[in-house]
Amino acid sequence: MKEIKLGTNLELTVSELVEEYSQLLTNEIVTSFQKQGRFTGNTKKSVIKALENKFESVEYVAGAGKRKAKFILTNYNGNVEAYNPYKINGGSVAYDWTEVDNMIKNQIAKYSNDKGYHSISSIIHSSLKIEYISDAVNNLYDELTDFKTLENGDKKYNIEELNKIFEWFERYQLNNIKNRVRYILKNESIDFKEKYMALQTGGKFVNISSEKYKEIQKYKAEETELLQDLKGNAKMHVPRVVSENINHKFGYINVYTTFSFIDTEKLSNDDFDLQKIKLELLEKWEKQGLKKEKKELQKEALLFESFFIQESFYKELFKNKEYAKLMNTFVKLHLLA
Repeated sequence: MKEIKLGTNLELTVSELVEEYSQLLTNEIVTSFQKQGRFTGNTKKSVIKALENKFESVEYVAGAGKRKAKFILTNYNGNVEAYNPYKINGGSVAYDWTEVDNMIKNQIAKYSNDKGYHSISSIIHSSLKIEYISDAVNNLYDELTDFKTLENGDKKYNIEELNKIFEWFERYQLNNIKNRVRYILKNESIDFKEKYMALQTGGKFVNISSEKYKEIQKYKAEETELLQDLKGNAKMHVPRVVSENINHKFGYINVYTTFSFIDTEKLSNDDFDLQKIKLELLEKWEKQGLKKEKKELQKEALLFESFFIQESFYKELFKNKEYAKLMNTFVKLHLLA
């Protein structure tokens, strides 16, 4: 690693940044680059945040043709502390993940030596004691009353569309908790075996090799990055579009890693309040629903958004001011039932 003097300006390619100035980044970012050979959309955002913690200004210049992507960094401030996305970094106080981490560890302890394989998604759903979206939506449907789009007592919501909107909503909200599972698996002393799984178009789950898994994950990252600039409602469709592209190219609807845990009894604990965690998550979900509804009602849909919502399902929810109300009803039943 090269030493950096106070006030230094740097202009670095991505490779130079990782190979010669890795002290400016987190271990997770460096590891991600080494696996992918590039910075994907979300990792690139983390890189910029880490660099902004150490330089007065940070500019990313995308590559084009033979020109390599690079970072232009101005006025190094001398900060040698490792960047931590889970503490205060010049903004609001970050969420304290201690109780969530303990909840996850306690769930992993229950899997000790059971010889079963568990996905990150199943770990989260079991930890929080919540249903999968498809089951939750079917249960919610019986509770849908007093909504403007329900006429003469008839349920007019399309279950398939409800599944789509709630899948996006939950994926967005639970992503941070999924990242905590990944963080724990990487940083705690946990012994486990890995198995890579795929869901075929016909609905059958099959094992796949680590090479095939990495190939699909790389393709998924590339496809996702191509759609990163989409805004508003169109962004809801990114995971679905990427999944459809993977299905077309590889014949799988989804691929994921599962884990079989060995001797994890030591992680068992009761140092968390499940109800408190759920209520805090509920508050975030409700705020997100209100924020999105307010934002959508204040703007006209752009052309590319109209293309993605031709069926006007979301538009009707926003127009009738039912989005936040629907979210509120769903998350309360989903989380607290």
